[in-house]
Amino acid sequence: MKPALFVILSVLLPASALVPRQETNSTSGCVQACSRLARNSEYTTHSPGNGNFSVWDAKQQNVRSACRVEPRSTEDVSTTLSVLLDTSCHFAVKSGGHAQNPDDSVSVGGVTIDLQRMRATEVFPDQTRVKLGAGHNLHSAYEDLERYNLTTLGGRAASVGLGGYTLGGGLSHLSPVYGLAKDNVFEYEIVLPNATVATVNEHTNPDLYFALRGGMNNFGIVTHFTMRAVRQAQFYSGQKSYSADKRDIIADIAYELTTGSGKSDTSMSFYYDFGYDQETDNYTLSFTQEYSRPILNPRPFYRLNRVPSESSTLRIDWSTSFSREVDSATPPGGRNLFATVSYYPSSDLDRQIQDIMIEELQYVKKTPGFLPNLVIQPLYEASIRASKERGGSAAGLHADGPLTVVLLTTLWNNASDDDAMNNFVNNWVEKSTAATKDAGKHHPWMYINYAGKEQDPYGGYGEGNLQRLRRIQSSVDPDGVFTSKGLCRGFFKLL
Repeated sequence: MKPALFVILSVLLPASALVPRQETNSTSGCVQACSRLARNSEYTTHSPGNGNFSVWDAKQQNVRSACRVEPRSTEDVSTTLSVLLDTSCHFAVKSGGHAQNPDDSVSVGGVTIDLQRMRATEVFPDQTRVKLGAGHNLHSAYEDLERYNLTTLGGRAASVGLGGYTLGGGLSHLSPVYGLAKDNVFEYEIVLPNATVATVNEHTNPDLYFALRGGMNNFGIVTHFTMRAVRQAQFYSGQKSYSADKRDIIADIAYELTTGSGKSDTSMSFYYDFGYDQETDNYTLSFTQEYSRPILNPRPFYRLNRVPSESSTLRIDWSTSFSREVDSATPPGGRNLFATVSYYPSSDLDRQIQDIMIEELQYVKKTPGFLPNLVIQPLYEASIRASKERGGSAAGLHADGPLTVVLLTTLWNNASDDDAMNNFVNNWVEKSTAATKDAGKHHPWMYINYAGKEQDPYGGYGEGNLQRLRRIQSSVDPDGVFTSKGLCRGFFKLL
């Protein structure tokens, strides 16, 4: 029997009314929870939690959960959460498992709720919407939708989970038209912190709908997303690589594509990478072109395609193929850190933040497995507009024109180098932020899916949005289950 729907109170409690669930999580409580979960034949429980299980980052791969449960339905998730609440056992929720820190999607000593069996795909009769299970990764979602010559607002790497990607925002090659993935979710099915089930949209629960669009996992466990379906078969994309001495002209072209007349062609999107190759002790440069129609060498990229390149994978193909290509460049197994900065477009700043990375990596360049990379891309004006639709969104995205969003990825091998890598990333963030401020082009908004653990993405959402998010969380989670002192502590917490 389905749990009764939970009706959100129209009167929101103040943040001070939140009483976090006490830290009573004991080994015996989680052992008891796993024993009870294992007796339920509706889903599979693995004890201990690993085995037949893959996550991307080595820091999470090394985590051991008391058990891992694989629910098949929203009702299974509700039952599981009820058991965890009853036993005060801490937990984490995994969609794709592409996070970087213990307790993000693999619980340290608690229960990991693995949604991988929840990959239902329901295309609406008019093919304008699709209901997707939160256990999809991007590849499986693309694969199902391609049967209908459809797609949705998805990202780049095949193994990234739909759940975390969408709750954090979701940059897509379709963003120049439709905005971020979060702005193309029309309805959420969610298991709330008291284990009841709710359907959330702009009409039934407008406050929670606002919060889920960028508020991450602070409000419960989303089990299904009803998203925009977009008609698309094959399209043009791929990557060209260049010698590092081309980085000035590549930065100039990127600026032109972001701010010039070509930006009016909303079929066009792009990002470019600048990295360091430890084996050759040299720098790498590549540019990924995306054009949402099946046209070779589309007009916006004419100038770029006249720049001599070293290799190319440009072609007309399917989303599944492109997502596998991106995934192959970032295989699982290493230790990873992310960090991000945002600013108004400037080719000079693009070069400065590259120079800052070059300067900082000199101190750690011999670290085993060291592989830093900068991904530089536009945040399109449509994304900024779409964030304000349907009552606005948690992300609080406001800007006069497009922005540039930069992701620093850092990969290395050994736990003994964690402190050195943290220092490398933090120094890059501090100096890059200072450079954007000195140039008068800094923007406080951060793409939360790119933010480092020591950054404060919610601070970039604006004080009004932050306080509203905290009030909404207090309303739906008075026991503080999804807070930093609660049972589900992974990712960025509001409280």
